[in-house]
Amino acid sequence: MNNNSRDPPSKILLLVITQLSPTFPLCNDLLFEQFAKYGDIKKILIFERGKANKAFVEYYDIKDAIEARKDKIGKYLAEGEGKLTIHFSRLKNLDLEVVDKSRGTDYTQTSSTNSDVVKHSNTDDPNILRQQLDQFTRTFTQTPQRNMSPQRNEEINNLLNSDSEDEAKDVLKQKTSSSPEISEDVQNMIAQKPSKIIKIQSIDERVTAKMLYNIFNKFGNIEEILYEKQFKRVFIRYQTVEFAQIAKEYLNNITFFDQQWRITYIPLFQLQPTTIKDEYMIYYNPNGPKVIAPLSKTIILSGVSEPMEISEMIRLVVKVTEIKIISSDSLEISMLNISETLKIIAVFSDYEFKNQKLVISMK
Repeated sequence: MNNNSRDPPSKILLLVITQLSPTFPLCNDLLFEQFAKYGDIKKILIFERGKANKAFVEYYDIKDAIEARKDKIGKYLAEGEGKLTIHFSRLKNLDLEVVDKSRGTDYTQTSSTNSDVVKHSNTDDPNILRQQLDQFTRTFTQTPQRNMSPQRNEEINNLLNSDSEDEAKDVLKQKTSSSPEISEDVQNMIAQKPSKIIKIQSIDERVTAKMLYNIFNKFGNIEEILYEKQFKRVFIRYQTVEFAQIAKEYLNNITFFDQQWRITYIPLFQLQPTTIKDEYMIYYNPNGPKVIAPLSKTIILSGVSEPMEISEMIRLVVKVTEIKIISSDSLEISMLNISETLKIIAVFSDYEFKNQKLVISMK
């Protein structure tokens, strides 16, 4: 399954729905039921276009959109019905006054309440979820609307139909002159091409290249790291573009040692230190790709010979909510948040304690 989006992460997801029978009851409420468990939804818009239906799902928080895409991509809306291909949308906001053959729903007045119901539900049964959601009164309309702005109509059509990078560039150029509200930084992010090299900015001075390797190697095999301390930035070259995309999707905007990382793709070039303070490391991993697990606030620490002593060391480094001994050589550790998980990965990955190497895995 191809897990790569053609565009950078966005609060708006573009769903391409295939293998859908003509009698299947595709509607905004059905999509709301299935996607609201990942976070508050702002708007949903369905397009009926040829052999494939397309839909936009707009979240308030980009992290919710990323989580929803990771979990739902390649799955079906129902058994054997509606296979989902999911991209991050190039749209910056979802206007429900759109093109013909569309159905839009504004959930802004009920998003928080309704998604709360889904998040805390103990079932994934669509019928039960629908009954729960129907207990609340919504004040939106779900009727086909005809767009009154030809310019807006053409813009959305272009975004829906342009699947290649060249077409995406053309759309961006057309929008630049008519959309002064889009900053140059945002335009550069939209125009970025995925690359094997990513750049991470805002690195805290306490962080080392080995700590960064321990974190970023969890998302794919790394070939090189160049850490330019004077600029508080690091360049990481992965073995494949796919590894770089996964790392960027998981770690962009994460806070680590009180600094929020900003990750961008960089065109291929030779990584080379320029000052004596730079840290440069080359890696060779003959074992090929690895299994990549989502980040979690709970980890399993194996290879533990002295559980109580290791527990005290861990509490000195990270903020934990609970540590449980689950076997003679394993601990289950629950962190306060994902940032603390990254700290324990950075510090304790392959750490040797009393001649025994510690192994970290996500739960």
